[in-house]
Amino acid sequence: MSTRLGVRRESSLLSTSSRVADDGRLYYQVEVNIKSYANNNELAVMPEERVVRLEWDRRYLSVLGVENNRLYELRLQAPENVFREEENDLRQVMDSFRVNKVKA
Repeated sequence: MSTRLGVRRESSLLSTSSRVADDGRLYYQVEVNIKSYANNNELAVMPEERVVRLEWDRRYLSVLGVENNRLYELRLQAPENVFREEENDLRQVMDSFRVNKVKA
């Protein structure tokens, strides 16, 4: 959803998973793809006057963990073409995410 006139967003949930890391804590991973389409003439009355084009195509990656009675999130995002090139590094960052106990 977008508040801009003539913009349409499409999202796809690509994967969800959970894992127990080496620290014994449970982590959840979520992957989403979002595409944004924009019209070249958002105020045009006739549909044929509006040409829709792909504005951007991004991959959103989240890792969630709970500690200290709080939810912590590591959030990464990259354009799809960059994600394909850097996927191994991004997944390594996701796998390294840990939450720590903090004394108040």
